[in-house]
Amino acid sequence: MPQQDLEQAELRVLHWNVHGWRDRAGMPNARAVIELILNNRPHAVSLVEVDESWGHPSILSDVGRECGYSWMFGPSFEYGDGDNSGAFGNALLAKVPVTAVHQWRVFTPAAGYDGSEPSEPRSAIVARLLLDGISCWLGSTHFPRAESAARRIAAGKIQQLAARFDEPWLICGDFNAPPASCFGEHAGLRVVPEPVQPTYPASDPCEAIDYCLSAAANTVSATVLRAQGSDHLPLLVVAGIGSSTA
Repeated sequence: MPQQDLEQAELRVLHWNVHGWRDRAGMPNARAVIELILNNRPHAVSLVEVDESWGHPSILSDVGRECGYSWMFGPSFEYGDGDNSGAFGNALLAKVPVTAVHQWRVFTPAAGYDGSEPSEPRSAIVARLLLDGISCWLGSTHFPRAESAARRIAAGKIQQLAARFDEPWLICGDFNAPPASCFGEHAGLRVVPEPVQPTYPASDPCEAIDYCLSAAANTVSATVLRAQGSDHLPLLVVAGIGSSTA
């Protein structure tokens, strides 16, 4: 029987809810996002609550260009008309090659979008990254806030879709509830930080709602960063990814 070697790589991912590109006082926060990326130099970045106005230059592309990352935007829903129109959703930035991108709808309200939070569709953007010759999937998502039933629907969709991956995967998000509330006992999942740590509100964190999911067999850890610039605190995730070769 041929001997098998395990190729390993360490993937660093930064995750942050950027609050529609505004800090807690309502002031623009793109500079804070750029500085956090440049200070930590992750391979990839997960951003949620990304607001892209169609009538103005793209903040996401400006952040990506200044930091030297490619970028991907997955709108969960669109709003407005004319110069006041835009889209709201999730984004990924990558310093490493990207070989595929998926956009998943994880929750669709019964009625159309009316400007309220419960009427917002929710999605996940997932990209296949290539690091040191090893492929893995990275996702970014944002669950509903107001209704626990909506979060459970989104959680079930995430688990159903992630089960199709045959390579290491991570999904970072603002899940708007602790893991046990969204995923039950989350059998088959690893959740980091472990135990989860409060990330919201950033001024006095008391809710553990930002975390990272992976397959239970993955080696992964996460640290909450004490950064200013949003109403959430960011995470830095470090994951060992690998594959066996004969």
